[in-house]
Amino acid sequence: MKNEISTDRLGFLLTDVTRLFRAAFERRIGQAGLGVTPGEARTLARTAARNGARQSEIAEELGIEPMTLSRYLDRLEKAGLIERRADPRDGRAKCIHTTSRADAVLATILKHSDELVAQVEEGLSGPQKETLRGALKTMRGNFIKLSQE
Repeated sequence: MKNEISTDRLGFLLTDVTRLFRAAFERRIGQAGLGVTPGEARTLARTAARNGARQSEIAEELGIEPMTLSRYLDRLEKAGLIERRADPRDGRAKCIHTTSRADAVLATILKHSDELVAQVEEGLSGPQKETLRGALKTMRGNFIKLSQE
């Protein structure tokens, strides 16, 4: 009996949706003329969402190497969009904060992201959108638990 593997399996679906979303987001940000790369835009948005988080936490959440994050942060800091501050619990570690100068850039990033989400959620009802978000949050929490075991 031949094993039949469908691209509709959950792992394939999650991978495909993530890849397609990221590519579409990168195209939009690349065309937006923000003065930041798509990688820097993702870094800035994650930093804003986790304002004051350590560099190591942001790198892990973005799924990128710490050195890659460091290069993004260097450019964002040079542009005046973020600042690094010593972690009050550990002076060797740096916590990342957005600056007021980042507000306009973040607003544009969010606008493009929200427009993209609206397009890819087309055809889903309000309850379906909420169910999807809830399921994804639960799955994220389960993955975090798995990584801590």
